[in-house]
Formats: sequence, structure tokens, C-alpha cells
Amino acid sequence: MENYQTQFVPEGVPAALKADEPLGPVPAGFNERFLAYAVDTVPFVAGASFTLSLLVQKGLLPSTNAAGIKWKLLWIAAYVVYETVFSSGGRATLGKHLMGIRVRAADGSDLPVMNAFMRAISYFISSAPLNLGYILALVTPGHRAVHDYLSGSRVVSIRERGERAEMAVVAVSCALMAILAGSWVKQNFLRLTPAEKRQVAMAQTTVSKVAKLEEIYKGMYGAYTDDLRRLAALTGNPVAVRDELMRTLEPNTLSLATDGRAYVISAKARNWRKTEVSATSLPRYEK
Repeated sequence: MENYQTQFVPEGVPAALKADEPLGPVPAGFNERFLAYAVDTVPFVAGASFTLSLLVQKGLLPSTNAAGIKWKLLWIAAYVVYETVFSSGGRATLGKHLMGIRVRAADGSDLPVMNAFMRAISYFISSAPLNLGYILALVTPGHRAVHDYLSGSRVVSIRERGERAEMAVVAVSCALMAILAGSWVKQNFLRLTPAEKRQVAMAQTTVSKVAKLEEIYKGMYGAYTDDLRRLAALTGNPVAVRDELMRTLEPNTLSLATDGRAYVISAKARNWRKTEVSATSLPRYEK
């Protein structure tokens, strides 16, 4: 009697399960990768800033841009070493350990040291163009970022989380990204650039000159005036006054308000956000 070995496979079961092939670890999600990155990066950023400030205060480091850059480069080098060591050989950085994810080679094996070093260096390539290299992980197969492709790595999840834990990861990640986005907008768009600061300073100087003319006018006639032409005439060169107003102030924004006993002068600088500048004879009270 022949011995036939039969195998029962229900219909609709994936081919991988039919062949009893083990499924590999699932790719780590964008949110858990982002939180792991934040946990690993923040201590180095904070450490560089705190120690730089402390050394400058103690007089151990000169307060120059060159010295600051060199000190920050040392911390960047330390971060690269940290990422290289703990992303290779099956190890995990603190952030990845907390999130239950690991860096692997593309074939699933432990990432070699040189690949881990390339991966750490490539972080700066991913972050350079508005962090697009990181954002790429949202749409690529296996959620691989630019630094993963450059180093032949992938990030996998080795620990399952419950629904509540997963929701918490998403919530914290989104909140942190919102904070960072707000900080970036403030840094790049809301803060005055050096060129804008010069424009605002020039506008403030012009308004202060008008205020000085008001004081001269009152000394001569006993009251302030809202007639700019009379103030300009005091200089003996009204054309120069007009040219300065046009050069430093946004057109049609200069305002003179006075009741003869006090004045408030306001205008807007010629920067893109039209920053308001002012001068007044009214007393300023401390709150």
C-alpha cells in the first residue's frame, strides 16, 4: 500500500501561509519612527545648546559664530557615533527600544556597521530639503526614507501595540510635529531677518526725526502740529524730508495725531510684513 501524504489547505488562505512560510516583521510606521527619532535627537540638541551657553558664560569658549559652529559639530559627531553603534549589530537606540522598532538590512539581517554609519550620515541628506527625505517614508514601500535607501536599511516593528497605545503614539507624534512645524514657521517667516531689522530701524529713525521736529515746532509756536509740511519746512530742505519718508516708510502710512498738547506719530516700515513704528510725547507707564 502506497503512503500518500496529503495536505489540507483551506481556500482563500494566502500563498505564504499555504507553504508554511513565516511572515517577516512588519515595517515600522511613520509615527513610531518619528517619535523614536525625537527621543534620540532631543538630548543631543539640548545638550549642545546648554553646554555652549554654559561654556560661553564661564569664559571657556569665545562668544563667536565660529566657536559655536565647532562646538555643535562635536555634538553632531557624537550623535553620528551613537546612531552608528546602536543601529548596527541588532542593537537599538533608546528611542527605537522604547518604540519597539529595529533597524535591519534590506534582506532582514542585522545592519553592518558601515551601513549604519552611512545611514547616520544620510540623516542630514533626508533633512536638508525641508525634511522631504523623512516624509518620503509616508508613501514608499516598507515606509523607507531616503537614508534607508542610501544605506540599504529598513526599519521594522518587533513589538505589537494595543489599539490605545497605537492611538497614543499617533496623538503624541502629531502634536510634536505641529510644535516643530510652528517653530519652523516662526523661525523662517515670523522672525525679522537682518535685512528687515535694518528696514525697521530706518523707519524708526525717520519717525524719531519727525518727533524731534514736533518738539522744535512746539518750542517755537507753543503747540504741536499735524501739518507735516510745516514740520518739513523747519529743516530748510523739505525735498530731503520727503525723499527720506518715501525711502524708509511704506507709502501713505505716516500718521500725525495731536491735540496741540501731545502727539502720537505712527507709520509702517517698508519690509514685507509692514512692521509698525511709532513715537509719542505721551508718558509711558510700566505695567
